[in-house]
Amino acid sequence: MPQLIYSPTSPYARKCRILVRELGLSPAITETDANPFGDGDVLLRANPLGRVPCLVMDDGRALTESTLIGAWLNARAANPWLSDWDDRRLEALGHGLLDLAVARRVEMVREEGLLCDYWITRRERAILRALDELEAEAFGQGDRRHRRDYATACKGSRGMLGPGCNFVACSYLSIPLPRHTR
Repeated sequence: MPQLIYSPTSPYARKCRILVRELGLSPAITETDANPFGDGDVLLRANPLGRVPCLVMDDGRALTESTLIGAWLNARAANPWLSDWDDRRLEALGHGLLDLAVARRVEMVREEGLLCDYWITRRERAILRALDELEAEAFGQGDRRHRRDYATACKGSRGMLGPGCNFVACSYLSIPLPRHTR
């Protein structure tokens, strides 16, 4: 049985865990909690990079990136979600938003003398641009050929990978961050 190695604090792992449930694959996937900072044997045997999520397939090979894991899960679902080029573009935007949010969070929890305002501000500006783009997509501002009705797509029997990734990114952004006095 495939094994999804995750950490509850990883937004990338959260994306994969949501997909397992939404695609109806829970009975076929074992989930194992692993601390990526603990260098535990289970995670390092599966993924020498020591990162989560990691999906160990039946043959023992591992997929070590959330977008790849999502595509693998979707391909095995009885009712796979729509994934055209426009959806993949939105998924990539959501994944980039996750990357920025995680990098910003890492920067914000550094010790006072190691914080870099330049990188925090740069990431915050990029996050705001990405959120503006998602808002334009969701509310129909911009080119009609690329507009999506997210509510309809997410309510139907077939979802879309892009909005799912963007949901995880936006929910991760809502987690309060520590503030250092500068």
